[in-house]
Amino acid sequence: MYINNTNVGEKRTYVPDKAVYHTTLQRLIEDDNMMTTIIAIRLGCELGMTRLEIVNAKVNDLDRINRRGLSVEVAKRVRRGTIKRNGVKLPKFQMRQREIPVNSGLYQLLKAYVRGSGVYILQRERGDDDKPFHVDMINKLYDSANIPWGTHKSRHYFKSQVWAWMIRNRRPDEAVLKELMGHKKDVHQSYGEYPWDYKLEVVDGAF
Repeated sequence: MYINNTNVGEKRTYVPDKAVYHTTLQRLIEDDNMMTTIIAIRLGCELGMTRLEIVNAKVNDLDRINRRGLSVEVAKRVRRGTIKRNGVKLPKFQMRQREIPVNSGLYQLLKAYVRGSGVYILQRERGDDDKPFHVDMINKLYDSANIPWGTHKSRHYFKSQVWAWMIRNRRPDEAVLKELMGHKKDVHQSYGEYPWDYKLEVVDGAF
């Protein structure tokens, strides 16, 4: 039986290293009932997806635009100018979209996992398949599986692994990292576009 010695406060600050990550995955793989949890964790740790992105990722979003790409339409609520309502200026918000490259190992798992499933990648055991999980479900999956780090720290793991790969290969590039994380780039980083195949090379190398 797995004993989790990490308390809630530590979970908020703890970022796993590669050894802890793979040991945790192996433990979950040995339990046949943990596939949805494994998918949720790998989407966070190997794609850098937020909880909102994970629960809203659809089966048809895989390969929709690019080969081995996951197109997420509901990624983050961001401010886009202002609107006038009753003579008062109010901030205007819209959902940011992004295209996420999927490493080859996770891609094969996703293709097998979503075969014959409903609308969303994360599959329900009960309830309406046409509705996404609430974001709190990701926390519940982590807690029920005794994952020793918090959901947001999965994105930190993704960032650290990609940056480590870039350093090892003498190709540190903050602009690429920001694109992969879904972060806004600086003005001077916004010129030009990175080839999709290069992004796949980065994630394949890192994971």
